[in-house]
Amino acid sequence: MLSEKGFSLIEVLISLTILSISVLAVSSFFQQANDVSHSNNNKLVATNLARMTLDRVQQNYKSYGLTLPVTNEKKLNKASCPGNGIPASQCNQLYQALINGNTYSIEVKVKPKSDKEDKDLKLTPATITVTYMQKNRTSSTDVEGYIKHVN
Repeated sequence: MLSEKGFSLIEVLISLTILSISVLAVSSFFQQANDVSHSNNNKLVATNLARMTLDRVQQNYKSYGLTLPVTNEKKLNKASCPGNGIPASQCNQLYQALINGNTYSIEVKVKPKSDKEDKDLKLTPATITVTYMQKNRTSSTDVEGYIKHVN
């Protein structure tokens, strides 16, 4: 006759199998949540870096080698930096940032405004693009604004 005092070996093995499957399912959820969090953190850093760069350009656009107003669209980045009268030693500081082990590349794009009202206000549209590597692919974020010039 069977005793009712304990669990059989088969019952224990089945319980452990169910528990293992549950733990694996939950752990994959946490891994996916961690990946999404890391991705969002990189995007947040890039957005804040773009906003900060736009603010710096608005405060002192000449330090970026800009002469406003512009007649043609102009793209400023690390590759074009030494050609704008900026010493090569400062190019990395202006157009590249290493944050949390990720390298962020910055590009400043300005274009002429054809609207007479904006010309009268002496505003030049600017777009700051920050690109970075994420999971072996390039991602980017843009921030747009205006630069007020004194000419």
